[in-house]
Amino acid sequence: MYLISHVEIEGFWETYKFDVPIYQDVTFFIGQNGTGKTTFINLLAAALTADFRTLDLIPFKRISIILIPKIKGERPSITVNKINKKENSFSSINYHIVPKGQKAKEIKFSLDSREEQMMLRRLRHEPRYFEYYRLSQNGLTHTLRDLVKVNWLSIHRMSPQESARGEGEFESSIDQKIESLSNELVRYFATLSKQKDDEIRAFQEYIFVSLIEHRDDVDPFDSGRLKKVSQYKEALKTIFKELHVQGDTRELLSSFSDRALKNKISNDEKENKKRIGLGMDELIFRIDLYRIEQIVQKWEDLQVRLKTIFKQRDKFQAIADDLFQRKKMSFSESNEMEFTSRSGKPLTPQMLSSGEKQLLILMSEALLQREMPAIFIADEPELSLHVLWQERLVASLRTLNPNAQIISATHSPDIVGALIDKAIDMETLIK
Repeated sequence: MYLISHVEIEGFWETYKFDVPIYQDVTFFIGQNGTGKTTFINLLAAALTADFRTLDLIPFKRISIILIPKIKGERPSITVNKINKKENSFSSINYHIVPKGQKAKEIKFSLDSREEQMMLRRLRHEPRYFEYYRLSQNGLTHTLRDLVKVNWLSIHRMSPQESARGEGEFESSIDQKIESLSNELVRYFATLSKQKDDEIRAFQEYIFVSLIEHRDDVDPFDSGRLKKVSQYKEALKTIFKELHVQGDTRELLSSFSDRALKNKISNDEKENKKRIGLGMDELIFRIDLYRIEQIVQKWEDLQVRLKTIFKQRDKFQAIADDLFQRKKMSFSESNEMEFTSRSGKPLTPQMLSSGEKQLLILMSEALLQREMPAIFIADEPELSLHVLWQERLVASLRTLNPNAQIISATHSPDIVGALIDKAIDMETLIK
């Protein structure tokens, strides 16, 4: 996925023309009310997501979004031209897209046909139209999504692609967004749980194989392992507990005895003890200890992999607990977010305060980007956030996804903070 290098606009508010750089990490658009910061990022988001309703409403002639090339010689870009027509209520909106690749040819979507315009403009409200066009191999939406991943949070916190509730339903847009993101998080965490299950299954298969595997390369005289017997026993107890294995540890240890190996070593225990100074039980124990050592090592390696699998979720939970302070986050067996108040009262995400909901939405969007390059556009992310949260917001989002490109219109100096060199005053663009 590509990020943005810079944006060129002609006819902004039918008057202004400018070329504005977009920083690869964070870009803030600041300025007094009425200077066009929200209009600019609305136009940018609409062009990236084929939101024709917004493109119809905003006055502009052309917007060119130049993407950061990944290989030498490529010049990926997305250009939208808008031609107003008097004979009907719709404008003619044409896309010119240069996709990825060194020798990529421009793809054009000319939307002069009223039928095409109607179909595309109804994508937001008619799922059947969206599905039909999405599945089209040469569709505009497909082409855009192949180039950029966009998370767009308007001031109402609902992206243009998300349908509104039906008539008679009065759930706020914030709660709708919370519900939508909660469902997405459940699906994401379910994939992590599956990875965990696969890893544990592979470990269990390793244990089974180790029980029947014959080894000739084990040195029973390696006294180093004998010093770790207690350590191994404790490790095995942990392993058996985590795997829900029932039985006494001594019985489980003795299950490692290999009758075939025992017979191969000697049929005469007295002769064996005379020859090597070890009784048969001791010899078998030392050989089995080698197997136990390997299992314990495999278990420790497994814990490292499991920690890596859940690294992002753990990071998400730690940031939430640190910021919310008066509440603790946890996850149910079905991977649903749960919160607990200081008094121990269980809370659903919908029961959080307005500021906590806003913070949860922003953090969830960043987490669901899965550390992939993504363009994260937000209008006034400071809404309902305490000043301390505003100060730490961008750093928290960057922690969850250091590969995201954050573009934000804001009135908050606390959001910008030390990143003032990443701020662009809209008044310098429309002067």
